[in-house]
Amino acid sequence: MKIINLIILVLLSVSSITCGKKETSIYPKNGGTVRIVTYNVGSFSKYMDNSTFMIAGMLKEADADIVGLNELDSVNTRHMTNQISNLASAMGGWNWHFGRAIGYKNGAYGNGIITPDRILESHTVTLEKGKGSEQRSMAVAETEKFILCTAHLDHKSDEARALQVKIINDWAESQNSEKPILLTGDMNAGPESETLSLLMQSWDVISSTDPTFSSTKPSICIDYIFHLKKSGAIKVLHSDVMTEFSQGGDVTKASDHLPVYVDIEIE
Repeated sequence: MKIINLIILVLLSVSSITCGKKETSIYPKNGGTVRIVTYNVGSFSKYMDNSTFMIAGMLKEADADIVGLNELDSVNTRHMTNQISNLASAMGGWNWHFGRAIGYKNGAYGNGIITPDRILESHTVTLEKGKGSEQRSMAVAETEKFILCTAHLDHKSDEARALQVKIINDWAESQNSEKPILLTGDMNAGPESETLSLLMQSWDVISSTDPTFSSTKPSICIDYIFHLKKSGAIKVLHSDVMTEFSQGGDVTKASDHLPVYVDIEIE
């Protein structure tokens, strides 16, 4: 009996220690930092009917502060719903801005930004089609701390991407805000590409350049986070491509891209 009681006591002690232990995040974030995420969500339907709630869970686990999103449907016949509004609701009532790129299937398709912080001002910059596949856009949202932009460049034409980068850079150089200005998005171009060289005339790459596409067999980085050189100063603390989650999120099913984050301090 004494042996049995001793075993029970040991088991209870182990259980108490385990229950009291806080689960360690795969992507820990220091207090006082801002976590920016970029994610091409593939209209939440690349590999499953609706990955909205899975992606919301992933973003919560990642402790994101603001997220730039690509490939969003808005009330069209492919998805008869406002996808960014649904994601913002799933995040607990976040604020959002949708930047229409094109009319699509009797509705719209484009990019967006979600954040729990108040959006002071928002607008959308048109990125011309040129000799590319379709017109693109850059969504812009200003918060108390910074301005975040998110863009999705043409996937077929180097010439079209060059035109779209010129529009982005011209817009960026016209800004007079003292706040940091950050750009996220799917640039459809690798780190050594001419597209990235053109962007880096105005912007610094601050995110990891580990592969982000595809989510099932990552082989190339095409999703990035940038800081506008002439804008308010930041300190980059850490960046990573998120390849796994511990609370049920499966990056191989949620989208065909992987999410990327950068942690910064605003100086």
